[in-house]
Amino acid sequence: MKNYDIAIIGGGPAGMMAAITSMQTKNSLKTIILEKNDDFGKKLLLTGGGRCNITNSTPISNQLEYYNEKNFLKHSLYSLNNEDLICFFKDNGLKFNEEESGRIFPTTNKAESILNTLKQMIHDLNIETSLNTHVTKIENQENNFIIKTNKKTITANKIIITTGGITYPQTGSNGEGYYLAKNLQHTITQIKPGLTSLIIENKSLKNLAGITFQDIVVSFKNKKKKIQIRDDVLIKHNGLSGPAILNLSNKIMQLQDYDLLTNKTQFQETNISLDFIPNLSQEELNNKIIKDSSVYGTTMIKNYLKYYLVNNFITFFLNEINVSSTKTISNLTKKDKNKIIQNLKQFQLTVSNIDVKSAKITIGGINSNEINSKTLESKTTPKLYFAGEILEYAGPTGGYNLQVAFSTGYIAGKSASN
Repeated sequence: MKNYDIAIIGGGPAGMMAAITSMQTKNSLKTIILEKNDDFGKKLLLTGGGRCNITNSTPISNQLEYYNEKNFLKHSLYSLNNEDLICFFKDNGLKFNEEESGRIFPTTNKAESILNTLKQMIHDLNIETSLNTHVTKIENQENNFIIKTNKKTITANKIIITTGGITYPQTGSNGEGYYLAKNLQHTITQIKPGLTSLIIENKSLKNLAGITFQDIVVSFKNKKKKIQIRDDVLIKHNGLSGPAILNLSNKIMQLQDYDLLTNKTQFQETNISLDFIPNLSQEELNNKIIKDSSVYGTTMIKNYLKYYLVNNFITFFLNEINVSSTKTISNLTKKDKNKIIQNLKQFQLTVSNIDVKSAKITIGGINSNEINSKTLESKTTPKLYFAGEILEYAGPTGGYNLQVAFSTGYIAGKSASN
């Protein structure tokens, strides 16, 4: 039975970074990566639409505010921050561009560039790899872990589990890591889909698929607290998507009693509100429309609204609020004007469900209270470490989740090599 100093289970971004960091910290270590797929980084290749939005230029102090687990992630993100991560790849020949909202992409616009760089480093560091290797069981015996796979049984002094979450099961992230962790005395918080499209049961809305609203505010209320996101929104055939919706979905799902592991998937309907004119208050919008009435009095409301809404959306909007599209501005009743103004600022839609198949990340994971945030070592099972999406964190779209995967992989690899 072959013995290793460190066995890493999962060959995604966190696993590859953990392996590279462990060997760069102490190159005498005997390290192996066990990957169930026929190659590394299957999910990495899908990120950023295949272009790999590797990180975000937003300062780490601000990034931390996007996570409920900010105190847990603080050490990891400051130890390998966004600038460090970019330099890591630049030192290996890659160049990067910054795009809208601080998103960072390789200049090649290919996720393969990131993956190939990581794979080349693994090769150069003589890190052993075992592809098509499915870990079926881990036993903790005395000073070693016994790792049973579909191919062989090995032992390791330390283990880093980086098997990802439960989204994109076709890439190998099917939640198996949670069961391995459970067998090693860890508890799992509710596992939910994150960064997902929202399903809206409205037949008329479905006919508008493809329309995009730029820089609007979407929100919902949690008791008396209003939770809102400002970004773009896309109408899809079954509801809404786009960065504002994906990020809002995280906030909605964090409040849902929902768990993919136990098949507890009853979604509680949620009312959301769209503010199409976030730069004007309701009072300012009211004053503007009153002022415009003297200039555009003979203009039909469906034409006037082109100043505020995407053209193809206007008829749907007016039908939903029951205002005739052929009325001129001067012929609008006070009630009509109030309805238009109120709905430009607070257009209501009901989310009937989430599109689980579209989920990009997993919310929930290994209970963070059971992990040392400075080392990512288990508090219940010494010499066991976790990194990447199997952890409890869930961040917004825009490169934040990959940054955490690399940062936690870095900490786990460094800690396990000491």
